[in-house]
Amino acid sequence: MLTRIFNKKITSIIAAVSLLGFAGCQMPAPSGAVKGKASGAILAAQVKDDISDITIDDSIWGKLTAGIVTLYPQTTVKVNDRTANALNSKRYAKNIKVRALTDGKTFAMKICWPDATKSVQTGTKTDEYPDGFAVQIPTDFHNLDRLPYIGMGSPKRPVVVYLRKAVNQHFEPNGFGDVGNQRNERNVNVWDSKLGNDLEKFRIDTKANAYSKYERVFISEGFRSMTQIRDNQAKFRTAMKYNESKGGWEAIFVRPLNDAYTKLYSDTFPVALAAWDGEKLNRDGLKKISPWTAVKVVGSKGSDKIEKLLGHVNADLPKADVKNGEKLTKMNCASCHWFGEVKDAPRFMAPNLQNIGGYSTTEYLRESLLKPGAVVVSGYNRNAHPNYKWYYGDGQGGRMSAMPAFDYLKPKEIDDIVAYLKTLKAEVR
Repeated sequence: MLTRIFNKKITSIIAAVSLLGFAGCQMPAPSGAVKGKASGAILAAQVKDDISDITIDDSIWGKLTAGIVTLYPQTTVKVNDRTANALNSKRYAKNIKVRALTDGKTFAMKICWPDATKSVQTGTKTDEYPDGFAVQIPTDFHNLDRLPYIGMGSPKRPVVVYLRKAVNQHFEPNGFGDVGNQRNERNVNVWDSKLGNDLEKFRIDTKANAYSKYERVFISEGFRSMTQIRDNQAKFRTAMKYNESKGGWEAIFVRPLNDAYTKLYSDTFPVALAAWDGEKLNRDGLKKISPWTAVKVVGSKGSDKIEKLLGHVNADLPKADVKNGEKLTKMNCASCHWFGEVKDAPRFMAPNLQNIGGYSTTEYLRESLLKPGAVVVSGYNRNAHPNYKWYYGDGQGGRMSAMPAFDYLKPKEIDDIVAYLKTLKAEVR
């Protein structure tokens, strides 16, 4: 349907966002090791027709400018899984392509990322993990100097996380309270014809109650706070499709511009993207994630200031001395953290900063040095590593970071450290 509608108006769309020299969702060609760079803005085209029913294969996607966003391996938190950690020991960043558009009521985005192996969860195995992706949006982004922590949000700075996994239809205990369909149809004692049970009806009921896809939305205000939204006020739609010829996944994310949790309007707003590789046992914090990236609606009024502020948050510090920042970081941080080639501290003493510059904003890094308790990372499994506590109880049910504040350093020294931390990025492969 949309292909027919959009073909009538394709000239106005091209005028708005400019046409690339290729169609579809081609993967970036490998070019060896390239140091990761900050992601640029994603341009969202404005169209007049209703896009609420847009699909992955609509021809409009091939006519839109593709923004390149870099996903970095999240190494701050490590899973307690030796096999998974070994599979991901040499982790690189990857570039993905993102296209977006809006009709003034609905926002839609197509995401394409390379993945040489198609991993789809086929049942309820505990050692099987699917490919998947997530879109994250802050509930409030007016104060861009205080954007939430990537991945889980921050106290009093919540995020909405939209998650989709590649899952085949299967049955498992669910919210319907339907335990009858958990019986195995091969159970001859149940399905003996003398009992008068209708096996075909059982199969129909089971299929109706089965999980046909894994699509969830959560709200999170920091580690340990992620909660599934079940009030039906965060409507969205996703779809995934593996393209063997292009060696990767194509997916769409569609939602109203405004709802009870996030109001995007038709302006500039920040998003973060994530992808999981099931073949490498990716799940939870073991994923690749982008920094906050600006989505700019082409032709919108009053977005220049917001875009500049967002660019400032993620920008490098041109007046900072990176070499001095490296020196100061080694002096002040090496006793607890791993970063770059520095691995002097005990392995689980503090979060690994290896890729912290890839997905962290300038202001988040500055805040972490001056107010380390603003975001408290959960830490590793205490039962496995009981000697190192990343936080302490504050006596009121909250947690305080074990890291001391470095507010005694001069502002220029803080900037130098932040500038160095922003260079800690995985290579793009």
